[in-house]
Amino acid sequence: MLQRDIHDPELGSTLLRGAYNGQDITLSWSRFRPAAGAVGTVVYVHGLTRQKRDADYIGAFLAAQGYEFYSVDAPGRGGSGWFDNADDYSVLVYADIFKAFLVQMNLAAVHWIGTSMGGLIAMVMALKGDAGFFKSVIFNDITHKPNRAALKRITAYLSETLPVFTDRAQYEAVLRQNLPLGPVPDDVWQHYAQHQLREAEGGFIYHYDPTLVRRALVDLQADVDLGAALPLIPCPVALIAGSVSDLCTAAEIDDFKTLRLDAKIHVVPGAGHVPALADDATQQFILAHLRNTAA
Repeated sequence: MLQRDIHDPELGSTLLRGAYNGQDITLSWSRFRPAAGAVGTVVYVHGLTRQKRDADYIGAFLAAQGYEFYSVDAPGRGGSGWFDNADDYSVLVYADIFKAFLVQMNLAAVHWIGTSMGGLIAMVMALKGDAGFFKSVIFNDITHKPNRAALKRITAYLSETLPVFTDRAQYEAVLRQNLPLGPVPDDVWQHYAQHQLREAEGGFIYHYDPTLVRRALVDLQADVDLGAALPLIPCPVALIAGSVSDLCTAAEIDDFKTLRLDAKIHVVPGAGHVPALADDATQQFILAHLRNTAA
């Protein structure tokens, strides 16, 4: 695969006053804008320990097709604010936070792309009666009932003690083992590694609040089943899965399809958890889904 040039997005942040239990929280975001008037708005939310710049490739592509594209750091990640109470790092809380974000930014009828945790947030929003914000939803390697063994695998590498990397190349080697993006070129791996770290004494560490691991370890060991949410999403839905993903296997996909017979499915060859959304076939699938959404 050839390297793909992408330009840096516009960066910004939004202060949400009293968004949860009276606490202010700032959400950091990146934005790609189309050259002319937008034909729609896309909001992307990342996975558990990831951040907004993972979406630069799909964001730049969709902006070139006429869409305004936001990628947002969840609380405790990237440039967003950290919670005072580690127990608040929950998808139940994130659902309220992102609803407040959409309201404050005056974003209605958005195309939501949720990678892993970002997809679960959309489901919880639906359970809370907020699916009306969605014009379409794309779940990236996540279903209502994630594979239990895969969730257990994820807990094995979560720790409040953040490792220190001497440089980004050292982290990239770890990334290639733990986050199988699929058959993407080297520049995608480098991009994913570059924005995942922040400088610290002695080298580089992960960008996120390490205390979010406490709640994540509890939630990942619970029986996750948000199947009740899927019929509550009134807009078109799609599911992207990695062909060798352990979190979203053929069994999870089949279970998902029983609840959403209308869902469009795209499997990314060679990708695990999670696909990078940086290859041509996946980007064209996403674009077709957005364009086929009824006005």
